[in-house]
Amino acid sequence: MTPSPDPDRARLEHELVEAQRALQELVLARRLEPLMRTHLTAQQMRALGILLIDGERSTTHLGEVLGVSPATISGIVDRLEAAGMASRRADPEDGRVRLVAATERGAEAVRSIVANDGPAGPETLALLTVPELEGLKAGLGGLLRVVREGGARAPETPAQDTSHPGEQ
Repeated sequence: MTPSPDPDRARLEHELVEAQRALQELVLARRLEPLMRTHLTAQQMRALGILLIDGERSTTHLGEVLGVSPATISGIVDRLEAAGMASRRADPEDGRVRLVAATERGAEAVRSIVANDGPAGPETLALLTVPELEGLKAGLGGLLRVVREGGARAPETPAQDTSHPGEQ
């Protein structure tokens, strides 16, 4: 005979799932704000991301990674350069090759969208009471334990590729 589920536990689990869902929606809205203000296209953001991860690269490399033609990558880089978000120079080893790098302005544009602080930064935590902080610490400790033990797996959802190869 299986023991009947504890109704208080079920209620708490439901309330926590709902609170987490509401928090995720608030964080999503906060993170989407800078994205909605940007004038960068998805391909321009991807190009800047590649440059920030890989460092200075040739336009050929960028075009291959993005899967776009040389003419398209040229247009993407032209627009980034005009906006002060990328710089272009001749490769010192082969003057025919053009190297592209993200500028600080380009890095900041990506940071403002991607590296947005989470909901529990120091400013937010400062507004909680000590008992709330203690409860949050205990709860997060439990979540960390379960995840480290491999007990929580993200549901498998196929990534949707909404890019358009010729998009500039």
